Amino acid sequence: MTHVLARLAGYGMVLLPHWPYAFTRDPDGSVRATRWTSEGALEAVIQPGFYDAGGVVDVAVGPEHPHWVVETSLFQVRWPLGFSVASSHDPEDHTPFYLRGPGEATIYPQGPVPMQTVADPYALVGPEQVVVDRRARDGGSVVELAYEHDGTPWWQGHWVVPFGTERCLVLTAQSQRSHDAQTRAAAEEVATSIRT
Repeated sequence: MTHVLARLAGYGMVLLPHWPYAFTRDPDGSVRATRWTSEGALEAVIQPGFYDAGGVVDVAVGPEHPHWVVETSLFQVRWPLGFSVASSHDPEDHTPFYLRGPGEATIYPQGPVPMQTVADPYALVGPEQVVVDRRARDGGSVVELAYEHDGTPWWQGHWVVPFGTERCLVLTAQSQRSHDAQTRAAAEEVATSIRT
C-alpha cells in the first residue's frame, strides 16, 4: 500500500484508502471507493457495518458518530454532502485531500503555516483577482475573490483558521461563480468542523 494523507471515519468504521483514490457518496448513504492502479480503476461500495472492501480500501472499526469525517494526522473535518474526497494523482503533491464538487469546485486545506505568513491582508490575493468580501471569523478571517479564467467567471475563498497560538490552517475553496453559493456553504461547514 502506498502512503496516504487522509482517511474517512464514521458510522463505526475507518476507511483507509490506497493511493491514488477517491470517495463519493451514493444517494443511499453508502460510500463508493475508487482506487487507480496500473491495470485501471478498482471500485468497492461500502455500507456502514460492512467490512469487506475487496482490497480497494482497508476497513477497520472506528468512531460511532453518524456522519463521515476526513481525518489527517493533524486534524479532521466533516465531509460535506455533494462533494467527493480525493487524493492528487501527483506523488509530489502533499495536499492531504481535495474535496471536489459541481461547477469544478475544489476545496482543500493548506498548512498548518505560521500565522505571519497570512498576516498581510493581500497575502492570499493572486494576480487579476478582485477582493469581493473580507470578514473576521472565530479568531481567523475569510477573504473572497472574483476572477476570470478562460473567459469564465470564477469565485475563490480563503478561510484562515487558527491552529494553536502561532499557526493557522488555510482552507481554500474555488468554483465557477455559478456554483459559488454551494461551494461557500461547503467550505464554511468544513472550516467550522476543523478539530485537532
